[in-house]
Amino acid sequence: MGSMNRGYRRQLAYPGRATGIYTQLSAGLCQVGLKGEAAKYYAPEEQENVDWVDLQLGAPSAFIWYKTYFDAPKGSDPVAIDLGSMGKGFAWINGHGLGRYWSLVAPKSGCPKTCDYRGTYKESKCVTNCGELTQSWYHIPREWLQDSNNLLVIFEETGGNPLKISLKTHYTKTVCAKVSENDYPPLSSWWHPNIVSGKKSFSDVPPEIHLRCDDGHVISGITFASFGNSGGSCQKFSVGHCHASSSLSVVQTACLGKNKCKVSVSNATFGKDPCRGTLKSLAVEAECTSSSNFSDLHAMNLLEYQKTVEESRESFSASA
Repeated sequence: MGSMNRGYRRQLAYPGRATGIYTQLSAGLCQVGLKGEAAKYYAPEEQENVDWVDLQLGAPSAFIWYKTYFDAPKGSDPVAIDLGSMGKGFAWINGHGLGRYWSLVAPKSGCPKTCDYRGTYKESKCVTNCGELTQSWYHIPREWLQDSNNLLVIFEETGGNPLKISLKTHYTKTVCAKVSENDYPPLSSWWHPNIVSGKKSFSDVPPEIHLRCDDGHVISGITFASFGNSGGSCQKFSVGHCHASSSLSVVQTACLGKNKCKVSVSNATFGKDPCRGTLKSLAVEAECTSSSNFSDLHAMNLLEYQKTVEESRESFSASA
């Protein structure tokens, strides 16, 4: 997950004058709405026209308007706001309507210990997060934010704690892939003139493994790499009895420090066939970090990886 950044620089506040729901009878029509919404309490240009007062502990927390200013998290990662401490209402960022929020808690029971989507569909299949909020994070488009003095305005209907509101950035930290030497080659090779004319067959073009981090991030480490018959899945890969010793160095050379990379899945890429007669795959797990924070972790990753390989081989030998 990304780093936490509260960014609040002053106490939250609510306006001193009445702001509840009102009903107005005019020309035979009943109009329902909020005085604060009609007066645009949420608009930056209207702040001088609103009688905001400092937030006081024990003050009414239902049908109340709150506001604060915050600095945008640095970087270009997606930003979200945690409104899980609030009850039900509406939020605005710099005059833009973020939408309604409602902190509903899911039933405490009904979450199975195992998940299996096979068979007839039921809405109760693979239910998760029982007893937790159904939603607490809400995305804030970066286009709405400025470097500092971003205005957050909230209208709370049922009561909540605005002092626990926080911001968070997010980016993909781990990317994984596993490709077999029997898989199809990349689509870009399908219309190659030699393939189209029949001078070259698909069997002559090796498949490729592709890794990519989010924009503004690079591959900072290779936590697993094995060309052979590895087992497991993403974040749970394990080395099998067939493993090319050059796997890590080949992938590191191709990927470290780059936003995206590709590696051919073939014996030639790794120097030799590590085990003749065995169908092999290339399994890779990599870590991403901000390009501004990237540093060379080659030695550390190599030591950690070699330890993992030895532990996996010991486990394999013990179970054989």
